[in-house]
Amino acid sequence: MMKQVIYLIGIIAVFVTGTAEAQHAYFPTEGTILYDKTVHVKNLLRRHISTLKDDDFSKNYFQELQDRVSETAVLKKKVSFRGQEMSMENVPETYDPIINNLLQMGLLDYQQTLYQDLSKSALKSTFELGGSPVLIQDSLLQVKWKITNEYRNIAGYDCRRANGVTLDSVYVVAFYTDQIPISAGPGTIHGLPGMILGLVVPEQHFNIYATDVKFGSPTLKTAVGRKRDKPMTRKEAQSRLKDILGRWMTDQQFNLLLAAMFL
Repeated sequence: MMKQVIYLIGIIAVFVTGTAEAQHAYFPTEGTILYDKTVHVKNLLRRHISTLKDDDFSKNYFQELQDRVSETAVLKKKVSFRGQEMSMENVPETYDPIINNLLQMGLLDYQQTLYQDLSKSALKSTFELGGSPVLIQDSLLQVKWKITNEYRNIAGYDCRRANGVTLDSVYVVAFYTDQIPISAGPGTIHGLPGMILGLVVPEQHFNIYATDVKFGSPTLKTAVGRKRDKPMTRKEAQSRLKDILGRWMTDQQFNLLLAAMFL
């Protein structure tokens, strides 16, 4: 009888161990991730004001707004992924009038809809600028990474920190998990050996962290922009905007605007 009990315990132990190993080895390839993007509004406004020309008529407006605006604003994003494809869209929320106004100006977020095919190194992004639609169609953004030994738990996943530079000089900090094996994240930043669940962009005064991860067949938003919208590369968009806005903006202000649009 004792031998039978020991044998039964052995079988259960093997089964439990095998199940645990199987769970550990499960690498999901499709699902949806919800993110909270926290924008440090007051800090962003200070940065914006510091880039304006001395005779910019909007300077007084933003200085007065600083005293009335909330310290932070939280925006919701949804990333859907399947295989080597991903899309990102905004989750509609209700904001106070000042935050709504800043969103319409594009100061806090351009509310992009994004689609990327990593296998083809292809990107499509659409947003509004001054009430007019802009459609970006280009290759994936280039990011130079340095992976560190710092870890953080985000949404139940152990994530490793990587420091990166993109768009020539924009510094980013990402936390990725190799338990979700797609080299993407909440936006155009990519190139790490797993999904980015946390992203910090100090220059833009925001951080974005995953709050919920669900696996299953998602609905990818592959149709980005309208058929009548003329696509531009990042370089073409930069050149066109420089022609339109260059004389009104300082170089620093213009570069901050571009980074906000392209990230």
